[in-house]
Amino acid sequence: MKQNIASLTKTAFLFATFLLLTSCHINFGDGKKGSGNIVEQTRNITEDFKFIEVSTGVEVLVEQSDTKSVVVETDDNLQELIITKVENGVLYVKSSEGYSSDETPKITVKMPIISGLSTTSGSTLKSLNKLITENIAVKSSSGSEMDVEVEADHITVETTSGSTAEVSGKALKLETSSSSGSSLDASNLLANDVISQSTSGSSTAVHPILSLDGKASSGSSVGYKNVPKTLTKEESSGGSVSKE
Repeated sequence: MKQNIASLTKTAFLFATFLLLTSCHINFGDGKKGSGNIVEQTRNITEDFKFIEVSTGVEVLVEQSDTKSVVVETDDNLQELIITKVENGVLYVKSSEGYSSDETPKITVKMPIISGLSTTSGSTLKSLNKLITENIAVKSSSGSEMDVEVEADHITVETTSGSTAEVSGKALKLETSSSSGSSLDASNLLANDVISQSTSGSSTAVHPILSLDGKASSGSSVGYKNVPKTLTKEESSGGSVSKE
């Protein structure tokens, strides 16, 4: 029996090691294989932009700065696949086709004014410093991830389709909407007034100070880290609005 247990333990360890090693290789659909030679390329962006929209398996790092710049870090032979273009004040960042690489392409974006951030299709966006603005809209969808620190008068956050978003910082007013199995963690975002809606198996966590208007339905949840002075709840179809 001891030998069998030892054998099983060894097998489990080897399997876990195999998973760890193979997970380091990134495959995003069928396409060009990365050379392994990681290089940085500064893109020539002359147009102004206040919004970023990220898609198709890339990672964007956002830094608020006095000047704007876009730097792409990836395999030298994959640089041409990473699209960075500005249209109508929006910086679009995406891969034009599938690829495989040991490193996810990273795009560092510096910009002075930030009004909107959006991720979709398995992409990731993170802030490198606190993003200070008056109003900002944050949206993640389709299995993408968002992790940002924001200080603003008014923040709106939307998550959907299995995506996740973690938003911290401060706001006078916060409005959130989560649906379709997505997850929104704003428990470290202190907001005076919060309006939060969650549906279709999604989850939301918020940190209201003065007021919370929370609605949850269809097996979803709205959790609040602090009990505000004014609390309004609406629960239906297995949804819950409760103190965390």
